[in-house]
Formats: sequence, C-alpha cells, structure tokens
Amino acid sequence: MAPSATSPQLSTSKLSSTPLLSEKTARHVETWSKHIRGGFPTLPVAVESAKGHTITDVDGKEYIDFIGQFAVMNFGYSHPKIAKAAADQVYKMPLSGTAHISPLYVEFAERLTKKFGFDSIATMLSGSEAVESAVKIARKWAYLKKGIPQDQAHILTVDQCYHGLTLSTMPMATVSQKHFGQHLPNIGPYAPTSGKLVPFGDIDVLREVFEQDGERIAAFFVEPVQGWAGTVVPPKGYLKAAQDLCRKHNVLLICDEIQAGYGRTGKDLSFHHEPELEPDMVTMAKGITGGYYPMSVIMGKKHVMDLLNKNEVLSTYGASPIALSAALATLDVLEDEKISERSERLGNLLEKTIKELNPPHVKELRGIALFQSLVLDQTIPGVTPRRVQALAAHHGVLVGIGADRLRFSPPLTITERDLVKALHVIAQCLEEVTRLGDFAGSEFLN
Repeated sequence: MAPSATSPQLSTSKLSSTPLLSEKTARHVETWSKHIRGGFPTLPVAVESAKGHTITDVDGKEYIDFIGQFAVMNFGYSHPKIAKAAADQVYKMPLSGTAHISPLYVEFAERLTKKFGFDSIATMLSGSEAVESAVKIARKWAYLKKGIPQDQAHILTVDQCYHGLTLSTMPMATVSQKHFGQHLPNIGPYAPTSGKLVPFGDIDVLREVFEQDGERIAAFFVEPVQGWAGTVVPPKGYLKAAQDLCRKHNVLLICDEIQAGYGRTGKDLSFHHEPELEPDMVTMAKGITGGYYPMSVIMGKKHVMDLLNKNEVLSTYGASPIALSAALATLDVLEDEKISERSERLGNLLEKTIKELNPPHVKELRGIALFQSLVLDQTIPGVTPRRVQALAAHHGVLVGIGADRLRFSPPLTITERDLVKALHVIAQCLEEVTRLGDFAGSEFLN
C-alpha cells in the first residue's frame, strides 16, 4: 500500500537558511565555470555515481533523482540486466557499424517492428539526428511520391514543440535560436501561406491550414505528449483527428517519442493513448538503451522507409553492438517488469500526493503518469523554478525545470516511498524559498 502523503516518517528537517557548497564541490564548480561551455543550465552538484533512482555526489551525499537525465534513465541506474548486457558486449565486440551484418541489429529490428507494428528501422545516435533523418525521408517521399514541386515541400509542426537543436531541427520550434545564420527552410509551426501559428491540440486551426496548404505539406511532425513545453497532454481525440486530416490530404504523420516513449506516460509509446493511431514514422531515443549507450531510431512503414537508399541515412556509431545489447535488454525489462503499468500507477500516486500536500505558490500540476510539471506562481517574490530546484538539490532531490515550472520525470523504477519523500522535500522547499536570499545554486552557472 502506498504511504500517505502525510506520513510522519517521511517528514523532512528544516532547510538551512544559507545553503553552502562543500570545498570539493566548489572546486569543481570553479573549474567547470572556467573551462566548459554549452550544455544544459547547470546545477552546482558534482555527481560521481548512481544506483537505482539514487545519485551520489563527490562528497558521498545522496540525492533522489527526480529528473532521470531528462527522461533517459527510465529503468534506473545500474539495472543489473541492462548493465550486464552492455558490459559483456564491450569485451565481445564494441563496434561493427552497418557495413557488415550484425545479428544483434537483425534481432533488434525484428523485435521492435513486430512489437510496435512497423516495417523497418534506421538508427543514429541522438534524438536530433533521428528527427533530422525523418525529415529527410519525408521530403524525399514528398518529391518522389506525393509530387510536390522540388524545394516546395513543407514539414509542419506545432507551437511550443521541441525536436532538437541542430540547424535543421531548431526551426521546427516556435522561436529559433538567433545568430546562427539561416536555418532549414519550409519547416516549423507556421502555416506556409498565411503564416498562422498552429497551436498544439487545436484541430480547427490544423484543419484550416491543411485545407489551404495540404498540397505542399509533406508531413505533420508532432509529440503525442509535449515534453519541453511542460508535459502538455492534448485533448482526447486530437491526434486521431490529426491523423484523419493527414490521410485526407496525403500528408505523412510522424510522432516524436524521444522523451515520452518507453513507459514514460504509462504506455509503451505515448501515441498508444489513442489506440487507432498509426503513424507513418516514429522517432525514438533517450530511454531505448536504458541510458547505457547513445542510440536513436526511426521506425516506419514500408511506403516511406523503402525509399531510403544506402548512404542517405547512416552513422559511424549507429547500430553499435553495445547499444543494441543494452536495447534488447531494455525491451526485456520494459515488458517483464511491466514498466508502463508501474509508471501509470506511480503517476497516480504523484498526483494524489501533490493534492494532499497542497504546496504554496503552485498554479497547476499537469502531465501524465511519471511525466509531470508543477507550474509555479512567479509573481511571488523569491519564487522561481531555479531557486526551488537549487534548494531541493541542497536537501537531496534533483528536479528539472522549465520557464515557469518544475519538471518531474524520475526513473520509472523509483520506489513509492522515495517518490513521496521527494514530493515532501519539494513542497517544503516551496514554503521555505521565499524566506531565503541568494544562495549557492540559486543563480545559473555561466
């Protein structure tokens, strides 16, 4: 039975009014700030090891991981089955590529396509590469099969989407990064002719755009549950209605499962929340190898994937035997341990606990299963996602943040007890944060 949100044994001690860094961590922070650029907004936590859902820093301090490396560590750290599969393969054969036939790749492709109902796959390393490659395939299909005039095919996305940060994937978002020169044209959340922004979940606007520009739209690229935007779930029936529009106007439907897949939303893939959905292609990454080796995947139907020739989509490290060994073990864990069902159950516990705790300065909790966001009221002095995140880290909980929110995507193997304990800490941080001035971590590094 799940522990109550008010269980006294889960209470937390009063947080320090002046949280400080240890000398060892402070030295790492100083060197990091001096020599490292790029990456995510960085917390001053020098991590050294991890097991299950617990991360340990250089001082031996333990943290409950409530972000899972941004929805990568779905199966926890050092899962014995996945870790052994990856480690054994390092000694057996670390790299083979696709210039030779890898029995592991054959097994993975056969198993994945059978499980999810697709015909073939292609692999890369990162999610951005998978998205970019899917765009390439969609454009080739548009010119060879749909008959769109050369250089006129448009890839349509939606407002507040996130598909990557390369020069090809950045323009898929509502606002592109500046000062990097020209991005890939004819792609993004704006209607080709009217320039109207296409909101996520608004089928009427999507219908209007398809009726005006359907002849030149090659694909509709969508996250079934938006991640970067703040774990936004569309209205029920939206994706099926979008699929109907795609079929009517001969437009490919491409689902981005990079963040939301592999049990994160309580289903093996997030588009499974609408059972009638049959995308033409799906992109996946992050959790598919359990976090042990980078790999991304495009799954697709025959009518699009068979257009792909050799030397058009490839990667030197794509289909690495290490990644494939980990990926096959990850599939076993996903199925044998009923990870999706566990995610749904723990998501219900998360929602129940937040409701019982009723923490201050919160506008809403939104999302699904263990893919949730706590939206904060930043009109209150001292209340910002970064400050709450930093304070939670000082008290042993690592949580993600967005522009106005805390983001929750812990390992799906987290225990009920530590799930509730982490929420207690976060609630207490929301109470304490308004009483603190600046403290270590309350401002971003670099």
